[in-house]
Amino acid sequence: MRPIRCACLVAELNGRLLLVRVRDNEHWYLPGGKIEQDESPEEVLQRELAEELGIAVDRESVRYLYTVRGPAYGHASEVELVCFAARWTNDPSPLGEISEVDWLRWQEHEKLAPAVRILCRNYLGSTL
Repeated sequence: MRPIRCACLVAELNGRLLLVRVRDNEHWYLPGGKIEQDESPEEVLQRELAEELGIAVDRESVRYLYTVRGPAYGHASEVELVCFAARWTNDPSPLGEISEVDWLRWQEHEKLAPAVRILCRNYLGSTL
C-alpha cells in the first residue's frame, strides 16, 4: 500500500513548533495537506496553508527540508510528510477543517501525531 503523501510546513519559533488539530482530533499535526496526483508538493503547501490557516506563503521563500515517513494517525497505512520551510504573511488562524492552531513545544510528544514525533526526534533534536 502506498503511503499518504502530504506537503507540510515546519515552522519553529523560540523552541516551539507551529501545529494544528483537525476536527478536534486528540493529536496535533504539521500544517499542510494531502498531495493529489496532479499537484506538486509546493502547490499543495501554498493552497492548504491559505485555506486552513489564512496565511499567504511567499513563493520565493519555499525551501524543501526533508521527508519523514511514519504511521498515519487513525489509518492502517503510512504517511509521508514532505516538509518545507517558508515565510508567510498574516497570523495563522483555524479555518476549514482546522479546529485549533498553536505553537507547541515539540517535547510535548504525547500531544503529537506519530509521524510528527518521528520528525521531532530525527530532525529537531528532541529527546523523544
